[in-house]
Amino acid sequence: MVFALCAQAICAAPESDAVTRKNAHDIFKQLIEINTTDSVGSTTVAAQAMAQRLLDAGFPKADVVVLGPNDRKGNMVARYRGKAGSKLKPVLIIAHLDVVEAKREDWSTDPFP
Repeated sequence: MVFALCAQAICAAPESDAVTRKNAHDIFKQLIEINTTDSVGSTTVAAQAMAQRLLDAGFPKADVVVLGPNDRKGNMVARYRGKAGSKLKPVLIIAHLDVVEAKREDWSTDPFP
Protein backbone atom coordinates (compact mmCIF):
# COMPACT_ATOMS: atom_id res chain seq x y z
CA MET A 1 0.00 0.00 0.00
CA VAL A 2 2.81 2.39 0.84
CA PHE A 3 4.28 1.74 -2.58
CA ALA A 4 0.98 2.33 -4.28
CA LEU A 5 0.42 5.64 -2.52
CA CYS A 6 3.96 6.91 -2.99
CA ALA A 7 4.95 5.43 -6.33
CA GLN A 8 3.33 8.07 -8.48
CA ALA A 9 4.59 10.89 -6.29
CA ILE A 10 8.16 9.62 -6.13
CA CYS A 11 8.56 8.09 -9.57
CA ALA A 12 6.54 10.51 -11.67
CA ALA A 13 9.64 12.40 -12.74
CA PRO A 14 13.36 11.61 -12.67
CA GLU A 15 13.80 14.16 -9.89
CA SER A 16 10.98 14.81 -7.47
CA ASP A 17 10.42 18.34 -6.27
CA ALA A 18 10.53 19.29 -2.59
CA VAL A 19 6.74 19.20 -2.18
CA THR A 20 6.53 15.70 -3.63
CA ARG A 21 9.39 14.44 -1.45
CA LYS A 22 7.76 15.94 1.64
CA ASN A 23 4.43 14.31 0.79
CA ALA A 24 6.09 10.90 0.37
CA HIS A 25 7.99 11.43 3.65
CA ASP A 26 4.77 12.33 5.46
CA ILE A 27 3.00 9.20 4.18
CA PHE A 28 5.86 6.93 5.26
CA LYS A 29 6.14 8.68 8.63
CA GLN A 30 2.42 8.35 9.28
CA LEU A 31 2.45 4.63 8.49
CA ILE A 32 5.61 3.91 10.46
CA GLU A 33 4.13 5.54 13.55
CA ILE A 34 1.01 3.34 13.49
CA ASN A 35 1.40 0.14 15.49
CA THR A 36 0.35 -2.66 13.15
CA THR A 37 1.81 -5.57 15.11
CA ASP A 38 -0.32 -8.70 15.38
CA SER A 39 -0.50 -8.79 19.20
CA VAL A 40 -1.79 -5.31 20.01
CA GLY A 41 -1.64 -3.22 16.84
CA SER A 42 -4.22 -2.50 14.20
CA THR A 43 -3.87 -2.68 10.45
CA THR A 44 -7.33 -1.10 10.35
CA VAL A 45 -5.93 2.18 11.70
CA ALA A 46 -3.29 2.20 8.96
CA ALA A 47 -5.81 1.25 6.28
CA GLN A 48 -8.17 4.03 7.39
CA ALA A 49 -5.33 6.57 7.40
CA MET A 50 -4.34 5.69 3.83
CA ALA A 51 -7.98 5.58 2.72
CA GLN A 52 -8.43 9.09 4.08
CA ARG A 53 -5.41 10.29 2.09
CA LEU A 54 -6.95 8.90 -1.10
CA LEU A 55 -10.32 10.47 -0.32
CA ASP A 56 -8.61 13.79 0.41
CA ALA A 57 -6.84 13.48 -2.95
CA GLY A 58 -10.18 13.19 -4.74
CA PHE A 59 -10.88 9.47 -5.01
CA PRO A 60 -14.63 8.81 -5.00
CA LYS A 61 -15.84 7.36 -1.70
CA ALA A 62 -17.28 4.35 -3.55
CA ASP A 63 -13.77 3.52 -4.83
CA VAL A 64 -12.08 3.36 -1.40
CA VAL A 65 -13.12 0.64 1.04
CA VAL A 66 -11.69 -0.55 4.36
CA LEU A 67 -12.78 -4.04 5.33
CA GLY A 68 -11.49 -7.09 7.14
CA PRO A 69 -12.30 -10.05 9.35
CA ASN A 70 -12.38 -8.00 12.60
CA ASP A 71 -11.84 -4.51 14.02
CA ARG A 72 -8.01 -4.82 14.15
CA LYS A 73 -7.35 -6.63 10.86
CA GLY A 74 -8.70 -4.22 8.30
CA ASN A 75 -7.34 -3.76 4.80
CA MET A 76 -7.92 -1.10 2.20
CA VAL A 77 -9.07 -1.72 -1.34
CA ALA A 78 -8.97 1.23 -3.72
CA ARG A 79 -9.99 1.45 -7.34
CA TYR A 80 -7.87 3.75 -9.48
CA ARG A 81 -9.98 4.30 -12.56
CA GLY A 82 -8.43 4.51 -15.98
CA LYS A 83 -9.46 6.78 -18.79
CA ALA A 84 -12.74 6.01 -20.48
CA GLY A 85 -12.24 3.95 -23.62
CA SER A 86 -8.70 2.90 -22.73
CA LYS A 87 -7.56 -0.45 -24.09
CA LEU A 88 -4.94 -0.87 -21.35
CA LYS A 89 -5.26 -3.86 -19.06
CA PRO A 90 -5.82 -3.33 -15.32
CA VAL A 91 -2.97 -3.58 -12.83
CA LEU A 92 -3.28 -5.03 -9.34
CA ILE A 93 -0.90 -3.79 -6.64
CA ILE A 94 -0.83 -5.73 -3.39
CA ALA A 95 1.04 -4.79 -0.22
CA HIS A 96 0.77 -5.56 3.46
CA LEU A 97 0.34 -3.28 6.46
CA ASP A 98 1.36 -5.43 9.39
CA VAL A 99 4.84 -5.46 10.90
CA VAL A 100 6.71 -7.88 13.14
CA GLU A 101 6.56 -7.38 16.88
CA ALA A 102 8.81 -4.60 18.17
CA LYS A 103 9.83 -4.89 21.81
CA ARG A 104 10.38 -1.47 23.39
CA GLU A 105 13.44 -2.72 25.28
CA ASP A 106 15.17 -3.59 21.98
CA TRP A 107 15.01 0.01 20.75
CA SER A 108 16.81 3.20 21.79
CA THR A 109 13.57 5.09 21.03
CA ASP A 110 9.94 4.02 21.15
CA PRO A 111 9.28 2.13 17.88
CA PHE A 112 5.69 3.41 17.90
CA PRO A 113 5.69 7.03 19.16
